Order: sequence, then C-alpha cells, then structure tokens
Amino acid sequence: MNTSVMKMLGKALFVLTSFFFLCVLLFIVSSKLFDVRPIISWASKTFTEYEVLIHEEASINYFPYLEFDAKNVVLKESDRITSDGFIKINSLKFQINTKKLITQQSVAIKISVDGFDITSKFNDAHSTNIDTLLSTNFDIEGHIVGNLKIGASAESWSELNENINGTLELSVDNGLWKENDIFYMLRRARAIYKRDEDPEYTNKTIKQEFSIQASGNIIDSIYVNDDFKMKMPYSNITGSGTINFSSMAIDYSIQAIFDDELKSALKMTNDEFLDFSKKPLPIRVRNQSGSLELRPDIENIFRNDVEDTLNKQEERLKESIRKNLTYE
Repeated sequence: MNTSVMKMLGKALFVLTSFFFLCVLLFIVSSKLFDVRPIISWASKTFTEYEVLIHEEASINYFPYLEFDAKNVVLKESDRITSDGFIKINSLKFQINTKKLITQQSVAIKISVDGFDITSKFNDAHSTNIDTLLSTNFDIEGHIVGNLKIGASAESWSELNENINGTLELSVDNGLWKENDIFYMLRRARAIYKRDEDPEYTNKTIKQEFSIQASGNIIDSIYVNDDFKMKMPYSNITGSGTINFSSMAIDYSIQAIFDDELKSALKMTNDEFLDFSKKPLPIRVRNQSGSLELRPDIENIFRNDVEDTLNKQEERLKESIRKNLTYE
C-alpha cells in the first residue's frame, strides 16, 4: 500500500516537474519567435496595479545571463484608462547572472535606466503616485528626469537591497512640497538655535515652487550626494547628504541664502537675515519621524565657529609678525 502511494506521488511529481519545464521551454521559444511586449503588458496588468507598455522592440536572452533590453518604456496605473503613464524610460536594461543563480544559489544583477522621465502628482489617496509605487512619503510633486545605473550581488534576494552600488543623477522642475511652508521651516530651524520666537508663516502670495539638481554615487545602498542644489523664488539652497535606499532614511546638511527681496516680504530682522545671507546657518534635514524635519545642524555650526576662530587667530598672528618685522 505504502509502495503504491509512493509510486503515485513520484509519478505525480514527475508529471508536475515535466509540465513546469515544458511551460518554461514554451515561454523561451515563444519569446524568441513572437513579440514579448503584449505578454509583459498583460502580466503586469494582471498581477499588479500597474501596466508596463513598451513602444519599441524588446529583446530577451536567457543564458548565461538573463538579459532584458527595451526602449521607450512607459509605466501607467492600470485603473486609469486615459493616463499616458507617469514614468517614461528611453532605454531600460536588466541583467541577472542565471548561471550563478543556478550553480551557486547567489544573486548578481545589473540595471541601467537611461533617460527616465517622471511626473509626480498627488492622487485621490493624498499621496503622490511615486510615493504609492515606492511606499515612501516624500510628498513632492514635480517633473523629475535623470539617469540611474546600479549593480548588486548577494547570497540571497533578501540581502540584495543592502548591497546596491552605482550612480544616480537627477533634476526636479516645477516642484511643490505638499503645501509645506519651506521658508517657515528654514526660519524655524534658525529660531530653535537662536532661541527666538517662532517666525510667522509665509504669505501665500509667495509661491514656493522649486527646482533641484543632484548627482552622486550609490555605495552599499547609500546614495552619497555632495552637490545638492535647490533654487526657489529669491533664494538658493546648497548642501550635501545621504539617502539610505534600504531604510529610505534621509540625512542632509544645507545652507539657504535669501535675496534682499525676501527680507521685507518675510518681515525678517537684520540679525535673522544675516543668518540667511552673508553667514548662512547650517541646517540639518532628516526624516526620522516619517516626515522631513529641519533642525539646526549643531555639528557643522560648531565646526564653522572653530574654523572662524582659528582663521582669526591666524590673521592676528600674521599681523603681529608683520608689525615686528616692520619695527626691526
């Protein structure tokens, strides 16, 4: 009896395994003979809330690398029939080391996204389409373009997101930050350090639309951005920082410089304006509580004070030496 059952189970397992490999073989053959774009579109729409449309030829290779190459790729929300898509990619390349995956059970991938074009907008759930897709809460609307190249290798899929390396460059135009008063948040960070009263909220007539330029390397899933540049009406913000792609933690140090027009528009005192003009105050930007917070950057403030003191002492020493040489 037990022998009969084992034979039946063995036969069933053989049939299922054979069927699985037959399906894989049919998919490989069909992808070589037929256009895979309708299959990708159907699968994405069936198993996710999004639809992937590929408007130009796509190619797939399987061994020793699984390689996917496509041009003019569009991602749209499947429930929005009239949508043109909120992510557009000029060229998308994906590669996974199939041989290494089979023989060593380890993962090695490469992804290249040349020319991505993203339109970030708030949806009915009061979250942007990008935040919904990535499960983040940046709350930024705008037009985002750039390039991304990454590679990663690990012993398992679960470890992969901690071993990402590559480069990312992007720019944001016509940006808006979910009704947040950026000028107020900058001034409030300064008030905390100076122990002043909170500033007034900014007049709604001052539009706080911004543009951003950023580029840098990704090292062990941490984006290192040393040339952050942000432009707003009558103001410029520069700085540097990191974004941890594994935890989505943000840590930046920035300095804001205001034009003279903002002094009267924001009803700033002379001392306050000085901290946003000739000697801009370092401000820390983090998202530890889930949303972005601006606080005085005590570490950089202290470093700047020490450097100023050393520079003044050096100048005094030089002046003293010069006088002594003159008297001699």
